[in-house]
Amino acid sequence: MQKYKFKNGHTTLIEYIKPDTQKTQNFTIVYAHGFCSDPMGRKPEMVKKWCIEHGVGFFRFEIAGHGSDIERFEETTIDTYREQMFEIVSEIVDGDVVVMGASLGGWLSLLSAVRFPNKVKGFIGMAAAPDFLKRFFINYFNEEHKKILDEHGKIVFPTNDFSYVITKKMLESAEPNLLLEKENIPFDGKVRLIQGMKDAALPWEIAPHIAKKLTSNDVKVVLMKESNHRLSSDEDIAEMYKMLDDFLA
Repeated sequence: MQKYKFKNGHTTLIEYIKPDTQKTQNFTIVYAHGFCSDPMGRKPEMVKKWCIEHGVGFFRFEIAGHGSDIERFEETTIDTYREQMFEIVSEIVDGDVVVMGASLGGWLSLLSAVRFPNKVKGFIGMAAAPDFLKRFFINYFNEEHKKILDEHGKIVFPTNDFSYVITKKMLESAEPNLLLEKENIPFDGKVRLIQGMKDAALPWEIAPHIAKKLTSNDVKVVLMKESNHRLSSDEDIAEMYKMLDDFLA
């Protein structure tokens, strides 16, 4: 991976692989990782492998404030991440794209699909978590949490799967980027969603709710009964590959 300075001022690692032109399927998978995660785990590695095998472009990147940019995490907001994703889709990656996101990456991917409907031809969500910060605040923050947030500007918030650092300005940035509270999500491209039913960080019912909100008629949801938020088991990867295959010409 190589360093790239985005317009938001954050420099993170990216990897952009363009396929052999004789093999190309004429689109690129743009992979966005989850909150407090990175683009180097099993899922993106397996997506990269699939892209190389099928002559599909592949782009992955560190979200600002993550990975090599972790020291600047508390400077970032959903707006920071959104503008980074928009820059990738609209300016950095050539041609059509299929956006693919895990958790937070799913939120960013959906935002870019809505913003660039002519360039984004599809969306694959891996435990996609649009609006998750607002749900966290409403459902899990008690008065003590809110007091800590007001006094310190941030709070460490654990779940069974992960521990999240949430800043006050991060929470405030969620509101203008909400998707699920709208009447619909205006995207008509192909959509595939996979969700674990033992996800401790995200209610599994979110995936069908996303499907219902989308204006697209080409939407499929796969619920993995024994899977958690990571969606990295052999069974999860096999389902992910089936979804990727749906986008081949």
